[in-house]
Amino acid sequence: MGTVQINKKMTQKLADLTYEQCMEVDMSPGQSEVFLIIDEWWKKFGYSPSLREIAYQRNKTGLGNTKRIVDNLVDLGVVKRLKGRGRTVRPVYLNFRTIQ
Repeated sequence: MGTVQINKKMTQKLADLTYEQCMEVDMSPGQSEVFLIIDEWWKKFGYSPSLREIAYQRNKTGLGNTKRIVDNLVDLGVVKRLKGRGRTVRPVYLNFRTIQ
């Protein structure tokens, strides 16, 4: 048998985006609005807004579209969250070890 080649790109963890890189990502106006709400909420309160609070800040009553936008932001790589848990969405550049 021959030697095994390791693909370094597959094994190395991708670094999270910075705030500036997040703002350069091609987002729709609704996605950009939700990202800024999440970002400002973290800066002001130090924890994540609920989907209902995000919808309220956008002057919307339905949660389905807000959830879909948050899901799309996760897919774009600008926010992270834990599935099945409330108030876990956060910008990717925010490191929990650096929260004061």
